[in-house]
Amino acid sequence: MMRLRRYRVFLVLAILTIAAFYHFTNIKQWERASGMGLGSLKGLGVQDKKQPTPPSNPLAVQDVKGDGFGTSEGGSLDPIPISLPITKETPTTTADWRAFTYASETESLNTPLPLTSIKAPPGSVPLPVTSSSVLQAPEVIAEKGQGRFEPHSLGTTASQIHWTPLPEHFPVPTESIIQLPSGAPKAIPKIQHIFPEESSTAKTERRSKLLSVKEAFKHAWAGYKQFAWMQDELSPVSGNFRNPFCGWAATLVDSLDTLWIMGLEDEFEEAVAAVKNIDFTTSIRNDIPLFETTIRYLGGLLGAYDVSDAKYRILLDKAVELAEVLMGAFDTPNRMPMTFYQWKPAFASQPHRAQSRVVLAELGSLSVEFTRLAQVTKEPKYYDAVARITIALEQWQNSTQLPGMWPISVDASGCRKPERSTVDPLYQEGRKSHYTGQSPPLKYSAPGSSKGSTTGGERQTIAKSAPDQGSAPGVSSSGSSGAHSSSSRVSSDFAHDGAASKKAGHELGFSPSFDAGSSKEKRLLSDSLPSNSSHPLPETSSAKSAAIKDEVLNEADCEPQGLASPPNMDSEQFTLGGQSDSVLTLQKEYMLLGGLNEQYRIMYEQSVDVVRQHLLFRPLASDDRNMLLSGTASMAGLKGAVEFHLRPEGTHLTCFAGGMFAIGAKIFSLEADMDIAAQLTEGCVWAYESTVTGIMPEIFHAVPCKDKTHCPWNETAWWDALDPNPGFREQNPKQQVQPSPTSSKAQFLPKPLEAKVKPVLESNPLDDPLKKAKRQLGEANSSLEVASPASQDSKMAEGLPIAAQTDSVVAPIYTPPPLPSHEEFAKGRIQSERLPPGFSKIVSKKYILRPEAIESVFIMWRTTGDDHWRQKGWQMFKAIQDYTRTSIGNSAIDDVTSTMPVPLDSMESFWLAETLKYFYLLFSDPELVNLDKYILNTEAHTFKRPT
Repeated sequence: MMRLRRYRVFLVLAILTIAAFYHFTNIKQWERASGMGLGSLKGLGVQDKKQPTPPSNPLAVQDVKGDGFGTSEGGSLDPIPISLPITKETPTTTADWRAFTYASETESLNTPLPLTSIKAPPGSVPLPVTSSSVLQAPEVIAEKGQGRFEPHSLGTTASQIHWTPLPEHFPVPTESIIQLPSGAPKAIPKIQHIFPEESSTAKTERRSKLLSVKEAFKHAWAGYKQFAWMQDELSPVSGNFRNPFCGWAATLVDSLDTLWIMGLEDEFEEAVAAVKNIDFTTSIRNDIPLFETTIRYLGGLLGAYDVSDAKYRILLDKAVELAEVLMGAFDTPNRMPMTFYQWKPAFASQPHRAQSRVVLAELGSLSVEFTRLAQVTKEPKYYDAVARITIALEQWQNSTQLPGMWPISVDASGCRKPERSTVDPLYQEGRKSHYTGQSPPLKYSAPGSSKGSTTGGERQTIAKSAPDQGSAPGVSSSGSSGAHSSSSRVSSDFAHDGAASKKAGHELGFSPSFDAGSSKEKRLLSDSLPSNSSHPLPETSSAKSAAIKDEVLNEADCEPQGLASPPNMDSEQFTLGGQSDSVLTLQKEYMLLGGLNEQYRIMYEQSVDVVRQHLLFRPLASDDRNMLLSGTASMAGLKGAVEFHLRPEGTHLTCFAGGMFAIGAKIFSLEADMDIAAQLTEGCVWAYESTVTGIMPEIFHAVPCKDKTHCPWNETAWWDALDPNPGFREQNPKQQVQPSPTSSKAQFLPKPLEAKVKPVLESNPLDDPLKKAKRQLGEANSSLEVASPASQDSKMAEGLPIAAQTDSVVAPIYTPPPLPSHEEFAKGRIQSERLPPGFSKIVSKKYILRPEAIESVFIMWRTTGDDHWRQKGWQMFKAIQDYTRTSIGNSAIDDVTSTMPVPLDSMESFWLAETLKYFYLLFSDPELVNLDKYILNTEAHTFKRPT
């Protein structure tokens, strides 16, 4: 017995020891250790974010006098003084109360598919691959990939595994590679305004503003060099760093051409030397975000190579090194890329297909970077990769639910699964179009008719076209209609017939090695993956192995198709904003190809025609400003009729549209679009000027006007948008305590109060439950009598309501506060949510140093020469500096409607790559990065146009 008790003591001590050890050590790292290698395990317990060694001769932040401006901006001037809340304290390298992170960040690891590491032996031949042997990554890796992903527990140490070239499973025959257009470039109309010679006074003022922008860049660059050198991003409050984009020094590469443009040649040379040490064949991430990597890294290297007149060969060499890694993402049956590429050989060595749910922008925004690389290297395979995406987008463009535009989510797999049978055939029939994604395209009325558009936030029901076998676009021979079936516009490359598929494959330059749905294909499943193969199926845990096997077997049911809407989509969204924005900059590819491919002009004109009709609206403003915003259209419905709804929102990402319309108007001679460009840009300027900080929120909703040409201020309309259903609120007041049906005198206490009533009352009258209840519930019966504590105690012990046990207590009858009137409710929202006039809701109040608004302001200045845009741009710059500047950089902020926003301790690379570049070019000599000589990609990187 004594021995047992002694063991109990030891057991208690052991539990306490383990609990203390768990509390005082970060045991979460242990939980993640199972997916880590030996090298990573050795690093457990070591601080993840080590301060990097800064380069020699750190850039002096304060000394801005005497710096040149390149060939066009000689001399020096003091910057115009602006009020900057600069922190005087020396920043620490550990997070303190000022360090904040995004709510979207995740602590979870992007767990790789547990495959055995495979390296093909010399001379090995790729296996014959059928569609049934195509693997798809687990949903958590591929379909749910993140552009920004920070694997905190892995620190900053790159994987010991390196990417290696592997034989392609779906190669394009050399003779079928799509070549760059040949011939002399066409004469494209000029973009830039012809600027007159400026006065000495105007030049002095302009160059002083230019210096202020340059000083802001140098300040942030110095912070990056000191605290985050060779890392992706600086944390500008805490002095730490982040690595959300593979840890390849995103800020450094992204800023290269900005350094050159600003005349910081010494810093440029130092950065170029550092680029040599970046190893693109390994990463701290298990996947590579194709879109972000292409626009930031590949675009940054090529932009710097072009703007420096090809003087630095290392930039091109590193671009090729990176591109070779990224090309593996295009090795799929239909050559549509995996937008989150699992680069490690264990995964990359297996056959895969693109995902069935990808973001449109991540699929369609790769063109200019790969095209420019093909032009510089004379290697057409890079152009071939993106040209196939363009072909697929063109084939699908007029077969979507909003013909002319593409939805933000895309099925790029090239594989349509047939309907599965269910127990209830009626259920199957009702879910047919929902399950397969097959819904006939809408037939919109001609431009200008009332049926083709809707005002603001109103909904409109639009009938679908009736299926008509053999005639209507989007109807298959089997009778299943929809935007995802073969159509007269879609080439036979993606036809459901096996022979047609082979024929179309040769037309696009690749030969699918399978006959979809054939019994031969199903037999090849076991034949094509023998146990002694150089590329065997992975040996995994039983559960995951079974899941992978099931996925492979199901591929036998795949029917080839082109781009389509993802399956099981009840509604689709069409927008110029996030997840779609950069796809519509088709005019940039047109200019980069010298106007020799009309495909991009046609696609651009068709898409902006839909934007004009269905997405643009005029927001209500107190100054009746002539402006526009671009909203988000939703198409909902399975069959019969589709409901069109325009969400009248403004987003910072959509602010690029003004510049897009301006450039398109110039090069395609669409004169009326210049007015739209000015109105869209003015809409974003209005959003900046509407807040107390002078900075636009990330996402907000506005009150749409019924008339785009005339919209005087109407406060009643604003209130109606803030309180659209006052009658419903009045009919559904908050729940009240009702009189007892058995007694008009005895009342039950509300349940929240019953829980708070204690048997023993304290002497302090404020602690008296009934008196406390009286304060909480509002006005009560003034003749309230309180029973003695003893009587309450005894009667509550009996489990009966107090008022029901005695006549000496009249419990309070809850009287709800009076409902606010329509006006009071609207004004209450305005005050509590800090809503500027014309705003009906602010979805996201933060500002993350985005560039889209100043991008359009810059383009409007360069295309019109109107000084109005320079004035607005300068106001924007001062506001951003006032509220985002820290002692070592600039930080995103959480709330632009507050005069004391909280810094989020984040400085994305586009602050130096785009935002400050556009501010600088706004006040530079117009010949610096002349828009008739350069295009700027979606990350503002400078690519030379053919001459």
